[in-house]
Amino acid sequence: MADFIDFFIAEQYLEHKYHKPERMDLPLPDEDFALEWAAWLEGRNGGFPKEARPLLSSLGTRAWIEATPAGRIPAVYTEDRQTFERLIAILSLDNDDEGGLPASVNAFTVPCRCPGFEDHRVILLHKSGYSLLPPWSVGLGDDEWLEKSFVLRLHHECCHYFTLRVLGGMKTHALDEIIADCAGQLAALGRYDASLQRKFFGLEDRERIAPGGRLGFYVRNLSKGATYAVCRKVNEALDGLEGYLEKNAEMAHISRRPELIVKLAALGLPGIAELR
Repeated sequence: MADFIDFFIAEQYLEHKYHKPERMDLPLPDEDFALEWAAWLEGRNGGFPKEARPLLSSLGTRAWIEATPAGRIPAVYTEDRQTFERLIAILSLDNDDEGGLPASVNAFTVPCRCPGFEDHRVILLHKSGYSLLPPWSVGLGDDEWLEKSFVLRLHHECCHYFTLRVLGGMKTHALDEIIADCAGQLAALGRYDASLQRKFFGLEDRERIAPGGRLGFYVRNLSKGATYAVCRKVNEALDGLEGYLEKNAEMAHISRRPELIVKLAALGLPGIAELR
């Protein structure tokens, strides 16, 4: 009975995918909040609302407007983990978020509820090696790895914003994370590496996630048996995606990024696994 329940839970999880839009007229126009942030950053309209002003202007923190195919979105980068967590808590009005993300998650697109920021979306980024991987594990020096990690995180979060506006949703799910990390890898490294993605996720083998591994956060509500099944499918999807991009190198170009994201999102994890 337990095996059947695990199978059912895993199948439900793996059903998640997005519907391909009939047409995409990109880039999309900016949402109103992006225009508000542009005004604040230029010193107009009185500057940032007071609730988050001290953190947004603190040492080691910078804010800007990032252009994406889905329209511009505000982004905030901080060198301090505590500031990162406090901004999440303040902007979302959810104090449970403070410290609630695992240490390996150092980027977050916040749906804001804070007065003055209502209905805004803001990308928050923290300075550290991507998924807390040390530089030597990816064959890079300290500074280069931090630079690559910044690009990875930024394009990862921009991908989430793209699926939200173009495909109608963004979800804390392995599918969304694989697609977003793919966009990040292509932007930062110029290629997609399934083995590196396993390191990002903390996948120790085909069925197990290392303690604190990022993938554990995205399957945290699944039973143990269902988690094993999803991990196996994630591994297959990573291999499928790597093989697909090796055979279709043109899809890795930035001009094809929206098309690639939509294709993968419409396939779902099982479909990506069959790309090989």
